[in-house]
Amino acid sequence: MAALSWHLRPDAAPAPHGQVAQGAVIGALLARLAALDDAQRALLRAVAAPGILVLLGPGAALPWVDGARYCAPDPLQRMLWLPTDVQPQAPLDLVLANLSARGASLPFLLWDAPQLVLPLGRPLALDRAGLAWLTRELAS
Repeated sequence: MAALSWHLRPDAAPAPHGQVAQGAVIGALLARLAALDDAQRALLRAVAAPGILVLLGPGAALPWVDGARYCAPDPLQRMLWLPTDVQPQAPLDLVLANLSARGASLPFLLWDAPQLVLPLGRPLALDRAGLAWLTRELAS
């Protein structure tokens, strides 16, 4: 993927529907998830790749962790999830069309730092087994 230029959102940030943890923040987020009760965790799903953990769910259900950032689907391009604080300078319909043509699975998160495309279509349930698996895979 060619590097995109990013800028602060000119309008108000969209309501978060996801939380992104990277690096050392992943361990803190996993610890917060372990402290939640089963009913609270049932509101959330997770997608992970090396060095990144993304929680998906209602904004009010996302546990606060220092250093985590938030994401949400773009209001006009619902299959394209972006950080809530920045957006690409390129028109989002072109970004979505380009990444879809390159085989990106929909929906997907387009993240700015580091720049990556992460499929969101098959999130993991955060029941006890799912949380245990994530902890084994992501804890460093």
